[in-house]
Parts: sequence; structure tokens; C-alpha cells
Amino acid sequence: MQNSDKDMDIRCGECEAEPAETGYDASRLEYLDGYIKDLIGEGRIWSGSYCIMKNGKIIADRAMGTLACEWCGNTYFKPDTLFEIQSVGKMFTAVAILKLLEEGKLYLDQPVKEWIPEFNTGEFAEITIAHLLTHTSGICALEGVLPRDERRWWEHMDERDPAGTWLKAVVDTGLHSHPGEKWIYSIVTYFILGEIISRASGIYAEDYIKEKIFIPCSMKDTHWRKDATRAQLERYNVANETDLAMVERCKSGGMEMMAAATYPTWKGIPETAGGQMSACREMLQFGEMILRDGIYKDTSVIGKKALSLLWTPLTGADVRNVSFGMDDPIIYGAGVPVYSASYDKEQELSEGTIYHEGAGTSVFLVDRKADMTAMFQTSFKHEFDWDARAVKGIATIIHSGIL
Repeated sequence: MQNSDKDMDIRCGECEAEPAETGYDASRLEYLDGYIKDLIGEGRIWSGSYCIMKNGKIIADRAMGTLACEWCGNTYFKPDTLFEIQSVGKMFTAVAILKLLEEGKLYLDQPVKEWIPEFNTGEFAEITIAHLLTHTSGICALEGVLPRDERRWWEHMDERDPAGTWLKAVVDTGLHSHPGEKWIYSIVTYFILGEIISRASGIYAEDYIKEKIFIPCSMKDTHWRKDATRAQLERYNVANETDLAMVERCKSGGMEMMAAATYPTWKGIPETAGGQMSACREMLQFGEMILRDGIYKDTSVIGKKALSLLWTPLTGADVRNVSFGMDDPIIYGAGVPVYSASYDKEQELSEGTIYHEGAGTSVFLVDRKADMTAMFQTSFKHEFDWDARAVKGIATIIHSGIL
């Protein structure tokens, strides 16, 4: 499909300061806009958007490109378009765990078996909450992460009773490695963390995250698709083949069909591995809370001490990332990678920056050294595509503007 000049228009949200006022080079934003336009023009992505906060002020909130098809009268991606943040949502789960830690309801070295009796067997008994947070438990990897040792835990589950059988199914699937030995990216470990949140707090994990994070950070539009209002549905990004199929189902089943999750979920299993819908600007409210040591505006969300575990290395020096055919060292805090130039040669960020990718289509960054937080998304033409230019390249360019 040929992109029109209109497709390349930059649609801007309101800013709070000029970049130069905050120590940021405005020319790098102009370069970034051209860079994203090139990716759209080459047919690599449908759209690109980003929002940057520096020194507590929004200095850029921009969007360009199109949705995969017209949706509710919307054709173009806008700054307030809602998109699925995918695994970036794992950070909400991590902060919820840290909140329960400071409430004295759990601790990071606590064996998971103390919350999940199914884990009281073999090497599963050695798995701790910290192992789950840092993807070092050895539990079933995301599909495609270890193609030579592919395991589908859900095939051991009784789908007639997912809530009663899914934890046993995880255990029956076995481990890829001894707990604490290797970094292997997993989704199901964050489902398990959600189950721990539910049991430790006494309410559903999703409700705990809403009450303790979304509400105090005034994140009014961040939600799971199942909770979408009609007004929110009308602002959704139609991004890929899965969304296009949902659009077709909407023709017969109504617009609420768009509220179905992108990935299969089962009733009774916490949706705490990501998948929330949000917008770039609203995600920066979460980032601002992190930059301000757990306080958003005048509201205390979490204590400084507990929050600091996000960027405190929790993986041992000998732990290596063996996901996707790699064999590299990694620094991981409580739920997020911690950037180090000595380990990460794919991008150039400030030392100690914490970040998380969401299926390659979205990235959230918090740079305490520069007092900057940023969120960007690049909607790939095909949902399982990945392009370093559209992920690592954009993160590097955003950081290159810091003066």
C-alpha cells in the first residue's frame, strides 16, 4: 500500500515545555520524526508514536502513520490512540509485588511453595519470588524463546477447569533449567506472580493493580481489554492481523468483540503478564511516579526503598541470557532489565536506565540520571515482526537528545 502525504503528517499533543528548557536537543526530535517516517515509507510499520517527559515536563507527544484499517471513523494514529502495551505491563505486576513487600506480606527470597502448594515438589520447591520476577526460575519459556526445548504448559491443563488445573499444569511441564541458573524469558511466571498478588492481598491481582497503581497515578485510560468502555474502544489502534480479525467479528457480534485479548487467556488465570491498553502520554504518569521515588503529584504510591529494587541487580554475575539463541550476560532488577553499556551493544542509553519492551511494538524507558521517561510504539505490519531499527534504534535516538 502506497503511503500518502497525509499518512506522514505529524499529529501532536500538547507539550509543557520547549525541549531546550529541559536540557534536550530539539533537533533530535526532528531527526526522530524523519526516521519514523522512513520506516513507514519502507512499509516496515503502520505507525509510530512517542512521548517524552524531561525534568517533569512533557517536551514531545507525537504520532504519525495509520491504523491497519479504518476503525470507528479513525484512520490515522493520534497521540491519544490506545494501543496494547503487551509485556510492558509486567512492570505493573512487579511494582504490585514490591508494594506487597513493603506491606510486609511477602519477601523476594520467599519460596513460591509458601503461596503455591503445587510448587512443593522437586526443584520447584527452590523457586523464589525473585526468580519469577527476574525470569530465572527455569519455568516454561514463551513460545519461540527456546525452540529446541519447546514446552506448552497449557496442554497439561484441563480447559474445562483452568482455574483449578493451570498451576499443576505448569509443574507437570517441568523446568528448562535449575532455578537461578539462566535467564529465560517467560510469560507464565508473571501469571504466577499475579496469583501470589491475589493470595497475598486478598483481592484479584488486576483489582489490586488498579487500586494501588492505576488510580493513584491517575491512569484513567489504562485498562485490560475486557474492561474497555465503548468510548475507549473507539480509540483503539487496529494494529495487525489479530485486530483485523476482531474487526470482522465486530460486524456480526458488535464492537465489544474488539475487547477480546490479543493472546489466549483462560478464566481464573490472572492477566498479569501484560496486555493492557494505554497511550504513550498516560504511561509517562507511571514513569513520573518512578522518577519521583514512588510519589505521583502529591500521592504516595510506593515507598522509595521498595521501588529502588526495580534497578537493583537481582541476577547473579554468572547468570546469562539464553533466550532466542543468545548467550549473553544480563543485569535484571525486580521485573526490568537494567541497561549497561558493557553488556548491551544493541542500543545506547544512559547507564542504569530501566526499560521494558512489549512484543517489539512498544517500549517504556525510565532514565533517573537524566530525569527522563519515554514511551514509544511502532505498529509492525505483521504482529510477529521485529525490527531493531524500530525498537533499539528509536530508543537510542531518544537518548541522543540529552544535553
